[in-house]
Amino acid sequence: MHRLLLLRHAKAAAPAPGQVDHARNLNPRGQAASRAMGAYMAQNDLKPDLVLCSDARRTRETWDGISAANGWQEIEIRYLKALYLAESSRISQIIGREAGSAGTLLLIGHNPGIEELAAGLADRSDREARRELAGGMATATLVAFNLPDGFGELRPGTCAVDRVVHPRALMQE
Repeated sequence: MHRLLLLRHAKAAAPAPGQVDHARNLNPRGQAASRAMGAYMAQNDLKPDLVLCSDARRTRETWDGISAANGWQEIEIRYLKALYLAESSRISQIIGREAGSAGTLLLIGHNPGIEELAAGLADRSDREARRELAGGMATATLVAFNLPDGFGELRPGTCAVDRVVHPRALMQE
């Protein structure tokens, strides 16, 4: 069994005058949400073998918050320019190409691509998960899939959703 974890980056600050989108950093709420998600992932055995992360500053800082919350400094991480604002089909291709022998893969990306991929992969027969994903993925939302056939061919509507975790629920605890 393989596990795919899709995470939208945490809340970013508004761009400063003249700042390019790619360089936007996390705001304080985003920093707190990434640390809360990291603690949740550690407590719930969601440690990835491999992290594929957009090379944007806000996605990098999201990973920094997650790894700082649980000490996951030894995990292989690949920062990929191709994930920056990538469409869902492109994200799926990247997963297939980069996953290798990973058992659990965490991908940190951007909307709308990451949200479209999560909604598209969800098992069509799982009405509850599809309803939850239809509402979109707020910043720092995690969607965990169980993939019995691995990462090579992610077929739409066939992936079992293990859980959808919203940061607002973690921040209230």
